[in-house]
Amino acid sequence: MRHTTSEKSLHFATQLLHDHELTPKDKQIGLSNRSLQTLEAFFPGTKAENTPEMLHLMTMALQGFMENRQSYFPEDPGYIDEAVKQSEGFKATMAHLEDEYKLLVEQLKGSGTFFSMRSVGHMLWDTAIPGTLGYFAALLYNQNNVAAEASPVTTLMEMYVGNELCKMLGFNVKPIGLSNTDSTTTNQDTETPTAWGHITCDGSVANLEALWMARNLKFYAVSVRAALQNLEIFKHVENLKVTLLDGTEADLISLDDWSVLNLPIDEVLSIPDKILQADPNNLSVTSIADAINKYSIQTLGCHQLLAEFLPDIKHYPASFCSSTRHYSWPKGAAILGLGAKHMRSIYVDEKARMELNELKTHLDECLATKTPVMNVVAIIGSTEESAVDPLSDILELREHYRLKGMEFAVHADAAWGGYFRTMLLESHDDNVSHTHFNVMDESQRALLPMSDYVAKQYIALAKSDSITIDPHKSGYIPYPAGGLCYRNSAMRNLVAFTAPVVYHGGVDPTVGVYGVEGSKPGAAASAVYFSHRTIAPNKDGYGELSGRCFFNAKRFYAALVCLNIEENLPFCVTPLIPIPAIQNRESEAEIKTQYLFIRDRIVNVSNEQLMKDTEAFNLFKILGGDQTIITYMYNFREGHPYAGNLSKINALNDAVYKAFSFRQNPGETEHVPDIVVTSSSFTTGDYGDKFMSNLLSQLKVNNKNLSDASVSFIISTIMNPWLSDTVDGSFIPTLMGVISSSLTTIANDLTSQQHSS
Repeated sequence: MRHTTSEKSLHFATQLLHDHELTPKDKQIGLSNRSLQTLEAFFPGTKAENTPEMLHLMTMALQGFMENRQSYFPEDPGYIDEAVKQSEGFKATMAHLEDEYKLLVEQLKGSGTFFSMRSVGHMLWDTAIPGTLGYFAALLYNQNNVAAEASPVTTLMEMYVGNELCKMLGFNVKPIGLSNTDSTTTNQDTETPTAWGHITCDGSVANLEALWMARNLKFYAVSVRAALQNLEIFKHVENLKVTLLDGTEADLISLDDWSVLNLPIDEVLSIPDKILQADPNNLSVTSIADAINKYSIQTLGCHQLLAEFLPDIKHYPASFCSSTRHYSWPKGAAILGLGAKHMRSIYVDEKARMELNELKTHLDECLATKTPVMNVVAIIGSTEESAVDPLSDILELREHYRLKGMEFAVHADAAWGGYFRTMLLESHDDNVSHTHFNVMDESQRALLPMSDYVAKQYIALAKSDSITIDPHKSGYIPYPAGGLCYRNSAMRNLVAFTAPVVYHGGVDPTVGVYGVEGSKPGAAASAVYFSHRTIAPNKDGYGELSGRCFFNAKRFYAALVCLNIEENLPFCVTPLIPIPAIQNRESEAEIKTQYLFIRDRIVNVSNEQLMKDTEAFNLFKILGGDQTIITYMYNFREGHPYAGNLSKINALNDAVYKAFSFRQNPGETEHVPDIVVTSSSFTTGDYGDKFMSNLLSQLKVNNKNLSDASVSFIISTIMNPWLSDTVDGSFIPTLMGVISSSLTTIANDLTSQQHSS
């Protein structure tokens, strides 16, 4: 007899759990001891060379789709037979469908050529074949990961993916199949909380959820205090004790407003368990949650909660993020009703990293005025400046404020940069928490194209409270596939709205009741799941991809800045992060010597020669920004009539962007750029006086009026692992040739236009 859907799903889940726990390590999700990765097999190819293999595998998915339908209660009737297929109406409809599909296929050929070697602009390159295949196969079944019964297969995949992402980022996890109801591990030697992660549609939604969680976390103990004071159901636990930041204990209901807002994070998350343990005969998890919810910020809103239950707190809560933050952060504050202005920006230093002294000034003010701080956000890879904020220092700074009685969560926005952590993960690491790192061993790091500063921040990720990571960025997964990971799985309960219509509780595994989204494609989870099964999230898989991109970004940067010593060009390049000799304010002669060294020992050599040259490679590792984005401005060479003229410099860069980008505005003729870049602008209001003053000095701008300064710049993002290693050698010289030729023409045209006017 044919299995029912429920029986089939339960059988699959049980079997998959059994496989995960009992089969060899190389069968586990995303883990592999095998060093057999041939990365060229994982992408379609710039000329679609791997299309036959993709077609074969996609046909396999369609075959399985067909067999699944044919084997499900085969005696049941259908609605299509040969008579229908032979009818004129059917044939005409299919012919129309084919004609329209041909048109669609032709229209899609006008899409951006982000697969090309010439695409060095956006955070977008080719998608990996496993991601595409995983999405395609699951798309056929249209599973909705809002609830397990709507996604009996892909919900379990998302649970695996959440675990995998948490491990990849350094958090502690349990194998899928063990209970996740309590927030600590089963290891008696540690009290490290168990982490939890899930897929979101993108990083913006993940950031919104992280801010939502931080807000609810900040006020949860306030709600509990109010419930204990006012509800009869808690009459046996009104003397509930909690541990304070200084390690002492106190009755929760006796705490003053500031103290109750600044309990240790994990202590706040343990409160429901403490209440249940205090009166297990009369209370349940559900009754506790329902009672506390009457006083939660979710129910009352921020204004009412502050007015009625925090009379001593006179200021709205604040969060802090560097000025390089994604726009989703102030937008999230607006959505939550906190007000975008309460998502405060911290200016950055000359390398576009958060300025710690300014953060400290703001936190001191919050401490003095008793302004609740929800979280501090560290950007682990800004999307325009390629900057990694000093997360390790921010975490140390938090310890300083904990001693002063102030607590706040630390979130790492690694939407772009999260996957780069795989460069540091050994393939044999089953548990990749920070305690298992040995990446600072110089013998292992000698050829790692990542600076020690950046590696230090990746190690510190494990101490963050929550992390955003986007598989659809540097994980090469099709959209939409963002992600959010919590260090302590209990944090997810702060953003859970259970919908009885789609979730019936009991033993159903689910991820859909947590977070912002409702319906979401199970295909996204399948895409990440299959990619991690095949491209291992360690140095042999994704780490190899990331490492090659780091390498190519630095090679691109080196070639680009060496255009400055080509004296016949009417332009020069001003990178946001200048070469070390300029950073160190060395003499003009020493700067010229370093340029020549970069040209002769880094640019004009093969990859193999560079890696064997210890002196050159040590300089190579610290060139450019923190990750794989190169931020730079084209400038007029010294002696040019426009040198030092900011409006002309901006006009030059705007013209470059126009020449090197797609344009499909109505009425415009098709423009196929020789190179694809993107652009943005720096302003004093966003970046601060220190950053802008340094930038204008680099550009040698004559009038340094900071109040309304705006500087246009170009962005090149390197996601192509083979940019310097094609079948014909490096493609970077070709790109430099296009840049030299095009920029010369653009600069000369601008000069001619001015003279003619």
